[in-house]
Amino acid sequence: MNFSNICEIPSFLRVMLILKHMFKIVCIMVPIIIIITTIVKLFKSITSGKEEDLKETFVVGVRKIIAGLVVGFLPTIIPYAISLTGENTLYEFKECTARVTEEEIEYYEKIQDIAIIIEKMTNNPTAENIEEGKKELEKSKSFLKEDQMIKYLTAIQNAEVEKDRVSKVAECQSKGYCFERPKKQDTSGNPGEAAPPSSGSTGTGQQGTYEGGGTGNGTVTLNILNGQFTVVNTKVNVTNFASAMRKNGTYQGSNSDRYGGYCLGFSYTHAWGMFTGNTSYNGENGHDYTGAGNFSTYINDDLQQVLNVIYQEVSAGRPVILQVNGNKEGTSRHFVTVIGFKSSVSNAQSLKATDLLILDSWDAQIERMDQSSSRFVTTGKACHKDYTGYRIQYLKK
Repeated sequence: MNFSNICEIPSFLRVMLILKHMFKIVCIMVPIIIIITTIVKLFKSITSGKEEDLKETFVVGVRKIIAGLVVGFLPTIIPYAISLTGENTLYEFKECTARVTEEEIEYYEKIQDIAIIIEKMTNNPTAENIEEGKKELEKSKSFLKEDQMIKYLTAIQNAEVEKDRVSKVAECQSKGYCFERPKKQDTSGNPGEAAPPSSGSTGTGQQGTYEGGGTGNGTVTLNILNGQFTVVNTKVNVTNFASAMRKNGTYQGSNSDRYGGYCLGFSYTHAWGMFTGNTSYNGENGHDYTGAGNFSTYINDDLQQVLNVIYQEVSAGRPVILQVNGNKEGTSRHFVTVIGFKSSVSNAQSLKATDLLILDSWDAQIERMDQSSSRFVTTGKACHKDYTGYRIQYLKK
């Protein structure tokens, strides 16, 4: 039995305190009552002069006295009985009973009040809630233990970071530069083809060396979305994996307020989960850059060089994370997972961006990149910062 959590709940400790007082009364009064009633009966039996009554009263009296002694020694017997289940259980039991005092209950009531305020701040990290959390923590310095102080200080710091992130996203949205917006909605231009680098791009050429040659399970042919595609032959087939991600809420759109800006985090989870056959991820753990350490980054101003790498990786059965447009103008970036290309593509040099089949981190839908509303490959731009070159993340060897 684990007492550690329940013995920090003030209401439980309050009930235990009442029971503790009642138990003490029982352990004292029951033996006394038994002894007194037994003596009275023995006295009556002696004065009555009946030997049989005396013997019976004596036997019954001895049994009652033994029962009374057992009750009186319950405070010793109970810990011993608990110790038979293990030393850890006995230690936790003693720790718990030591907290059943008025002073300890008042302490945990204060802790509970702080925890409610901190939870409110964590769930809604506004400037007002963070300030309330800081004030409450300042008032509580005199009695908080060091580990609790560190815990709540960390919560305040995380809330401030989250407040700044939300503010930054709002600023980006007001400028039209937003990582987490849904896919392109208009039909202008040539969808699927790469948008040119922004005028501010410095064009630094290749960044990172492609060190390919990693192994996978090759490819299979998939008839989907009114077309035939060559897709990665992963441990979980791509359609079943995408369905599991939608069911689990493992995509940005499942909670855009919380997961805004985590398109790359979800893309890592999609690519790595598909490759390893893990479909258990959800929104909570799926946005957190799962498996990122297993990927290398490759950036090149020459789109065809990037497509060549995509062709090699997908042909080997290894999903690739690709940078695409985040808004319809192509001035922000987004990340998706490339899972295949049109079966008509015969070699790397003939692969075009419009041939690709992707799993979108926004909604966990499988989509082709040759439609009017498709994502398109872009260098991207967000909030006064240029992203130079076309970018992918591929699995290390």
